[in-house]
Amino acid sequence: MGVMKKRKKEPLGELRMDSTADVAFLLLIFFIVTTIFAAEQGLTLVLPGKQKKTDDIVKVKESNIATIFVHADNRITLDRKPIEINHIKISIEDRILANPKLVVMLKIHPDANYGMMVACLDELKQAHANKVALKTASR
Repeated sequence: MGVMKKRKKEPLGELRMDSTADVAFLLLIFFIVTTIFAAEQGLTLVLPGKQKKTDDIVKVKESNIATIFVHADNRITLDRKPIEINHIKISIEDRILANPKLVVMLKIHPDANYGMMVACLDELKQAHANKVALKTASR
């Protein structure tokens, strides 16, 4: 009688898990270093500091002020005359050319859409209006 020996199965090969953490960290570092982060261009506003004396208050002549008002229903007026949002840039550019000391006062009603205020600020930035005052209008 012949005796058959059972063959032992040979190990197929080991899958070593030692270096997977190293590879994962290297991939993470690679993607962090090569990713380009877009710098968001926002609206630059210079806020005044605390006024120490009454002498610090600057008085501006009425003729040097242009008032843009955003009403609660999102209508826009420039010196109490209705104006479209896309006409603000041209109007303010013309007024700044005529009067370089022009200060634009942007009044926003509390119930007005926030996007309208941002759109007005964008138009003023395109018109190169450097002297802009923000004010919240009363209800």
